[in-house]
Amino acid sequence: MTEGALLGRFEVVEKLSEGGMGVVYLVRHLLLNEVQIVKTIQPRFASDPEFRERFLREARLATQLRHPNVAQVFDFAFAEDGSACLVMEYIRGRTLLGLLAEHGRLTLPQALLIARESLRGLAYLHRSQVVHRDVATDNLMLALDSDGEAIVKLIDLGLARTVHSESGLTAEAGFLGKVRFASPEQFQGDSRRIGPWSDVYSFGVVLYELLTGRHPIRGSDPVSLMTGHLLLPPLDFAETDPDGRVPAPVRRAVERAPIEVAKRARPA
Repeated sequence: MTEGALLGRFEVVEKLSEGGMGVVYLVRHLLLNEVQIVKTIQPRFASDPEFRERFLREARLATQLRHPNVAQVFDFAFAEDGSACLVMEYIRGRTLLGLLAEHGRLTLPQALLIARESLRGLAYLHRSQVVHRDVATDNLMLALDSDGEAIVKLIDLGLARTVHSESGLTAEAGFLGKVRFASPEQFQGDSRRIGPWSDVYSFGVVLYELLTGRHPIRGSDPVSLMTGHLLLPPLDFAETDPDGRVPAPVRRAVERAPIEVAKRARPA
């Protein structure tokens, strides 16, 4: 979808990002005069009949999701050039990635507040039979609600899939998550292994970073990170939190994430 194709309904304010799947725009709805997000999906994916069927099924579900901790998907469409798009809520706030870049690590109360808010959103998705599949520090945003209270929003449902679908919206494109946060079964090519536990694992990685300012997997390139997720234990808190800032009960809760994945990530 070209930027011009958006102008019949939206004014493009800014191109936010561009990747292998498509482009994300900050737009203004011409009739509603509201700022929103439009995520486009390239025609080479969206023109495939099987993809279109899954996209329609799962986009319809996404527009029905309503929760304070999940960014809303307002609408979806196919363009004349064969591309698809999702129209989503624009969140005025900061990603956790940005917060970590600025502060290095968060205080324990800050991290636990973010954990509570984030897990509320994930629990709602899982009750709705939806797996996010891309839980990461740049897909969680800290914002203020209408009362001025801190709230966390889970954004970007572009890789989400229903629990019972045979494959996700982007299965044909191979692995599309973020290697730093993906759960082990996401590397193994069998979508039947991916479920709510996969999101829990990914959030465990996020929370570890919030608490320590360190990534729990050794490695700096995709291959070493993948090896770490698949074969190696996470860094011990004794190394990343030598002063014991993180209480033992919180440490145990974070460390349980990979254990739960190992128990649950088996073919149906």
